[in-house]
Amino acid sequence: MTDALKDAPPPIPAEGVWSGNPADLPNWDAMPRRNRRRRRRSHYPIWFKYLGWMVGLAVLVTIGQIAFHAMRSDPRDATLYSLRQLRSSVLRPNEQYRSAVNVWQRPAIDYFRATRGVLVLTDAPGDSLRPDGGRLIYLGLQPRDPLSPPDAPPTFDVREWPVDTLVEVTPTRTLFMLARALRIAAPSETRVTLGLSAAAGPEAAGLRTQLDRKYAYLRRVGWQRREQRRARDRARLVAIYEGRRPWYHTVRRGEALASIARIFATTPEQVRALNNLVGDRVRIGQTLLVKPFTKESVPTPPGASPEYAPPPSPVVPTPAPAAPSRAPARR
Repeated sequence: MTDALKDAPPPIPAEGVWSGNPADLPNWDAMPRRNRRRRRRSHYPIWFKYLGWMVGLAVLVTIGQIAFHAMRSDPRDATLYSLRQLRSSVLRPNEQYRSAVNVWQRPAIDYFRATRGVLVLTDAPGDSLRPDGGRLIYLGLQPRDPLSPPDAPPTFDVREWPVDTLVEVTPTRTLFMLARALRIAAPSETRVTLGLSAAAGPEAAGLRTQLDRKYAYLRRVGWQRREQRRARDRARLVAIYEGRRPWYHTVRRGEALASIARIFATTPEQVRALNNLVGDRVRIGQTLLVKPFTKESVPTPPGASPEYAPPPSPVVPTPAPAAPSRAPARR
């Protein structure tokens, strides 16, 4: 027998009963894989199995709850109820809606049931602040509580925005970017995203077209008001500048020193002092200074039309000197 056979371990019995002697135990490390079935243990801890069972049970309960709520949901026509509520209690007197779009919204607290309703554009009468008037109203019919009685009155989510250039209505996506939507953003308010139904594309485009027309009209009115305000500011600055400048007046037929002083809300003494006059005699065409330059602006008296610079004195052309005559030469 060779040395290799002497050093080899004893053969492992495939079958048999243990005698109780530890020396008779098989070498488990050298045992073939087919004989390790009784020794095999799971690689995952036991708490992981329980956790999996609990998660699966929670998923089944959630699915059952969603199915229960979906079955108990009221299949009412949200558009019909919303428009009825809009006409009865939301619209003001002499206000009609011009465009309506079927929309829906999924709140975070009740995401599996959508709040369906309408988004309408009205033609409310305008005022000084909003000349075009109109409102943008969202009226959503909230889903009925499964625990409420069948004859419970419907509840609505009502929001409104003025037709103003600060209110932006832009197309976007919602529901994990799967559905089309409209996003309404207004200053100092939370953005509202309203999903669109499959057939609401043309209605949404028409609503945005009408909004764009209203916004164009508002921008045109705003530009006109800005130009009017700038014109008033320029006129006020011109009046202030002209109220500081010296005023002149050219004497016309039938005017006297007292009547000129009365027109410009001054006295004959001040007019005489400003023009170094002696007496009350003035001549037609004479230019008089009726107010000197002042630091404070003086309003123009009603009916007065001051001249802000004396007319230039007429220039009398001087005759050219005659050429000296030459005496005829004598022959």
